[in-house]
Amino acid sequence: MDLLPLAPETPHFRAATDLYGEVQGGDPGASRDRFERDAGRRDYRGFVGVEDGRVVGYVYGHASQVGQPYHDQLRETLPADVYEQWLPGGFELAELGVADDRRREGLGSELLGELLGGVDRGRAVLTTAADATAARAFYEHHDWTQVHGPFDVDDAEVTLYGRRL
Repeated sequence: MDLLPLAPETPHFRAATDLYGEVQGGDPGASRDRFERDAGRRDYRGFVGVEDGRVVGYVYGHASQVGQPYHDQLRETLPADVYEQWLPGGFELAELGVADDRRREGLGSELLGELLGGVDRGRAVLTTAADATAARAFYEHHDWTQVHGPFDVDDAEVTLYGRRL
């Protein structure tokens, strides 16, 4: 697998957002807008896994900052001590996905390692659906710790995970 940058001007950007639609369900066009917006955030890092010209995985993240809608939503929802310990100055893993037919082959681990390998912030955070057993097991296997949850965000029950870098 080749790991290539995930950026709006790259030829595989649209394929990555299409894959997001397949993995998460939903409209790839809406995710494309969000992916493009997030690519302009501070300390953005993003990668796609490509095999034989096919995008088989994606990952991206950025600095977690006041003024970003999701950061601000978490700031309003989380207990103050959890927020202060994890979000200000942290790195937010926004998305990680692997094609259904390529899961459990180490691609997600490779993408995650590439993403976090270049982050110079002391901690990272992510949220995942509280009932996403496989995703939670994956992150826990990679030294992420549940720091709060489950709790509701946008009518979804999620869990906040953190990892010291």
